[in-house]
Amino acid sequence: MDYKMSTGATLFILLSCLLAVFCNVSQYLCIGRFSAVSFQVLGHMKTVCVLTLGWLLFDSELTLKNIMGMALAVMVIYSWAVELEKQSSAKTAHHAKNSLTEEEIRQLKGDLANAPVMDIELGEPKA
Repeated sequence: MDYKMSTGATLFILLSCLLAVFCNVSQYLCIGRFSAVSFQVLGHMKTVCVLTLGWLLFDSELTLKNIMGMALAVMVIYSWAVELEKQSSAKTAHHAKNSLTEEEIRQLKGDLANAPVMDIELGEPKA
């Protein structure tokens, strides 16, 4: 190994290490916030980004197999996002259907203000 380390090579190695640290930290932060499926989808999107950037920046070869795999991954990611949005909309609509109106909330609060304070253990009104 007769490679002489230049300042540029050292900087790019440090930059690569720094990006790897940020990637690992972001994955650590995602684990607790997202479901397992969401985490896998993010991983597939990261792979598509790495392959695309490798092609753009380093002129790496993209085979038909790579292109088809990336296209399939993007289609699956899009369909997953659409399905997730549908489920979210359905959940919101169901929640809104079972929610109380402002008038019902006001009536309940009014009834509560006039109710006597009860002793929980004895089940009798407190004096």
